[in-house]
Amino acid sequence: MADALSEASDLSGAEESQEEDVLTPAELISRLEEAWLNEKFSPELLENKSELVECVMEQLTHMNLQRVKKGDLKASIHRMEIDRIRFVLSSFLRSRLQKIEKFFPHVLEKEKSRADGDPSFLSPQEFAFAKE
Repeated sequence: MADALSEASDLSGAEESQEEDVLTPAELISRLEEAWLNEKFSPELLENKSELVECVMEQLTHMNLQRVKKGDLKASIHRMEIDRIRFVLSSFLRSRLQKIEKFFPHVLEKEKSRADGDPSFLSPQEFAFAKE
């Protein structure tokens, strides 16, 4: 009986991880906005969200490819939504770079002293920026 319960909990854990991997565009944008606000109002650099940034950039590319006819009301709304997402993404990355630039000695020391299993606070590009 205990084995069946542990197997059931293992299966539900696997299902949860699969659900986390598949995000709708609305959920993706919601997570970006949450990360943006957290980063913007946090006094220190938060954990790296490079996977989220890459997914949003891919989504923006996909949205650009699916443009509707010019002059259509849908086209202007579509363009405004793309611009809004670009603004949030740019602001998120800009706030991270400002913190890295302002506190680069502390950020580099924190990155070098982290354990192997700990999540990185910097993406490879941000680490290269901090070293410059």
